[in-house]
Amino acid sequence: MIDRLSDRERIMLFASVAFVSLLGIFVIFSLFADMRNALTEEIYETRSQATQLDRIVREFNYLRSLQSGGSEEDVSVMYSKLDQIMVRYNLKDKVQTMKDSNTVIRKDYNKITIDISFRSVLLQDVIKMIYDIEKNKQVQAKVDYLSFRKPFAEKEVYDVNIRVSSYNRIVKGK
Repeated sequence: MIDRLSDRERIMLFASVAFVSLLGIFVIFSLFADMRNALTEEIYETRSQATQLDRIVREFNYLRSLQSGGSEEDVSVMYSKLDQIMVRYNLKDKVQTMKDSNTVIRKDYNKITIDISFRSVLLQDVIKMIYDIEKNKQVQAKVDYLSFRKPFAEKEVYDVNIRVSSYNRIVKGK
């Protein structure tokens, strides 16, 4: 059949077959690129959903502990857990003061607050400690207050003040 075509018709036939083939390849590649982009977006969305789920679970556990009375029975448990974290990051020997206070809120909750003052500490160690308290929930508490100042201009050490608070539900009938 191709032998019966003239040279001009053969060139037109081959050009149109090449054009259709290239068009088909382009469509297939664009479909693959669109599918790849959609999967990439889905992966990013799934990662952010996992992070949100982790945050929601931590908040749920914290609020559940408030409702049930919390895992911190008294201030000595909080001191013990904070001491473990401070030893882990070499902060224990740099504590200048550590004092606690209890406050009753609306006759339903007991707020335990521990104020800690560090002298001449590395800021990254304090941030790691705060991360363990806030994100890793190694202490059932929140950091309410953080302040730091650089006492020596030429050194990378800071004086840091932190306030850690825990809320416990007061059980009626004790």
